[in-house]
Amino acid sequence: MLFARSYPLRLMIILPFSFLFFVAAAVFCLVSYQNSETLARSMGHSVAQELGKRIEQYVESLTEVMPAITDINAKALLNGNLSQTDLQQNTPWLLSQLQQHPQLSFVSIAMMDGRFVAASRPPNQPDHIQLASNIESADHHLIGYAPSADQHFGEQQSHIPGPYDPSKRPFVQCAIAAPQQACWGDIYHYLDSDNFGISLSRAVVDDAGKIIAVVAADIALNRLNNFMAQLDIGFNGLALLVEQHNGKLIASSNTALIPVNTPNRDRYQIANHPSALLQQLPTFSANAALPHSIQLNNTQYLLEAIQIDLGLGLSWQLVVLLPVEKIAEPIIQQVRDTVLVTALILLLLIFIGAALARKIAGPIENIAAAASQNTLNQLATANTEKASYTEVDDLKDSLAMLAKAQLNSIHMLEQKVQHRTLALQQANERLTRLSEQDPLTGIANRRVFSERLKSAWQQALEQQQPLSVILCDIDYFKSYNDHFGHQAGDEALRTVAKHLESHLPGSDGLVARYGGEEFILLLPNTSAAAAGQLAETLRQTLCEQALHREDVAQGMITLSFGYSCICPTAHDEMRLLIKHADEQLYQAKANGRNQVQPALTVTD
Repeated sequence: MLFARSYPLRLMIILPFSFLFFVAAAVFCLVSYQNSETLARSMGHSVAQELGKRIEQYVESLTEVMPAITDINAKALLNGNLSQTDLQQNTPWLLSQLQQHPQLSFVSIAMMDGRFVAASRPPNQPDHIQLASNIESADHHLIGYAPSADQHFGEQQSHIPGPYDPSKRPFVQCAIAAPQQACWGDIYHYLDSDNFGISLSRAVVDDAGKIIAVVAADIALNRLNNFMAQLDIGFNGLALLVEQHNGKLIASSNTALIPVNTPNRDRYQIANHPSALLQQLPTFSANAALPHSIQLNNTQYLLEAIQIDLGLGLSWQLVVLLPVEKIAEPIIQQVRDTVLVTALILLLLIFIGAALARKIAGPIENIAAAASQNTLNQLATANTEKASYTEVDDLKDSLAMLAKAQLNSIHMLEQKVQHRTLALQQANERLTRLSEQDPLTGIANRRVFSERLKSAWQQALEQQQPLSVILCDIDYFKSYNDHFGHQAGDEALRTVAKHLESHLPGSDGLVARYGGEEFILLLPNTSAAAAGQLAETLRQTLCEQALHREDVAQGMITLSFGYSCICPTAHDEMRLLIKHADEQLYQAKANGRNQVQPALTVTD
């Protein structure tokens, strides 16, 4: 015989059962571990991608207004709204642009004869707005001034020794090299600061093809460092922003661990960075296929690389690194706890089986077979036939409790991932809403209007319906600002915006701030007569409110309106609709303001 009679029967029964239970538990724990690691990687990639989107959206929010600023200032120099001879007369205009766009650090004009004037916001003192120019110094030194009451040069606050020649600065050099369009200058070091900045500039070319000036708008890159440092990356992760063409760092989420600036007022390249972590990163380029994870310093990292296209040939690379072990650590710990519980239950079952083997051998074998064959859900809800012995029922219940505990653990992990994803989605939705609102009035901004106009034009073209726009302008608004102050002027803009929005008919229309004190109404499926009647109603109802002002003869805030209507065809140009409304607004002002001018018939 294989087994002698002297062997205890309980031992012969408990050993096979224990072996089966051990194998089932091992497979169960191994599958749980692998699933947990897969879940951790998936969660890490989701977090990295969402962080990348938030940083990309922030970069876009910093730079999106810069092309419009340079284009407006270039046209203003050419049409005489800005002076080419007395640059100090342009400072109120530059200050207004800087105040309206807090993300900008400089708005400047550089003449080809070396004269320079700018409104500036120091990178480390964003609330301290100055004027900077070299025209008041005989040696062309760059001097900083506090704005006076009339927005011109006031008290001198800073002085940079040595002649300041704007033609040697990157923003002028790139504009001269490519005068046909706006261009991004090289990232440069501020003269009076440890910070770096980047400018979008445009050459101002007269009718003879001669460059007469360069206009520019600038952002300070320390804003990116500050924003990325405030993000809750978690898991000891890192986010880096890199110039794609040369590999130089732009910003870091942890400048203490990964500094951006070198001791000699330059920026580190990834390949030459003192951090061994960065030196082992792969080469980032537009066409390179990058791995989703990399091994650095014996640590596995999840890698997400996102290309941020700023337009005009400039691209940045956003790199997010998350250590896998930090993401998986809490999940693996739960698996370890489950293994420990499994081991303890196994010991308990061995003890019970040794004591009751002769009586419960059959039922225990049935339960072991169920444990090795059923899925986790089936094991948790198993409803086997009631055994003859209480101990067997206890064992069955213990296995069900173990399965339910593991199911609960997995469910809790899934809930945590869902909550984190929902929070990131909500934050992204808030950023989207902010990017579509005018920050002063709360109504739609010009970018939203442009998008809605395109869709409304296409709808009117397909359905052959009329499409109308109304442009309006607060009369003598500069006088109102000068008399009552900019805070009162801001309140007047909000009041007018609410007035226009409250009288907007239907749900398809749109009221947007078009620029400065100008507003625009988009009216799909609205005839010229209806648009004109609405404009007159808006004008009259505002007059009825009698919003007091004592700086003009009317004694109250009034609006001038110009409107235009078209039933577009394939040969019509969308820009003419706005152009004709603008011409009518100009006519309303020329005729004395506080009136509505009928739209031209668009046949072009």
